[in-house]
Amino acid sequence: MRQLIVLTLFLVFISQAQALPDGIDSRGDDGCLCHGGSDDSTNITIVGLPEVYNSSMEYNFTLTIESPVEENNPQGGFRILVSHGEIIGDGWQLKDGGYTHSDEINHKRQWSAVWIAPVEDDRLGTFVVHGNAVDGDGSMSGDEWNSFTIAIPGQNYDGDVSNPELIGSLSATEIAIGTLAILVLSVLAIKSVRD
Repeated sequence: MRQLIVLTLFLVFISQAQALPDGIDSRGDDGCLCHGGSDDSTNITIVGLPEVYNSSMEYNFTLTIESPVEENNPQGGFRILVSHGEIIGDGWQLKDGGYTHSDEINHKRQWSAVWIAPVEDDRLGTFVVHGNAVDGDGSMSGDEWNSFTIAIPGQNYDGDVSNPELIGSLSATEIAIGTLAILVLSVLAIKSVRD
């Protein structure tokens, strides 16, 4: 029984550390944590979104990730959380309340889409964007990611216009502890399978 528990824990932790070329679900809501800590050398930009939105208007925009990480295939991915409105784009998909790339569009670091503003123009539309530049080897090492936030008020919104705050990313110590925990679980799993 102990062996089964250890093996189950091992598989759960390993599944969290694998690359996700077909996009990420809510596990990516705080960033691309499986790819280490956030890195300021990776820049995320969005061009085309308005300063103030109009009801139900469609806005074409481009998301770009610039990074010193070598470009291979796949090259990158993203997770976008939008408070109001809807995003439509070729190869974009909605997973667990956030938009992400699919396998068919992870071979690049620039994507275009359309944001359809909400019908209500008295809202504050917020975007939390996590972008990941990957080196294409399927592991978390050598990859870099960063985050970007923006707030877009509707034309009749009269509240505070502040960009959403990002939840802190993992520190180098937390990453080291997590890596050590995975190694220990790996050793225990191997020993339990041998017994």
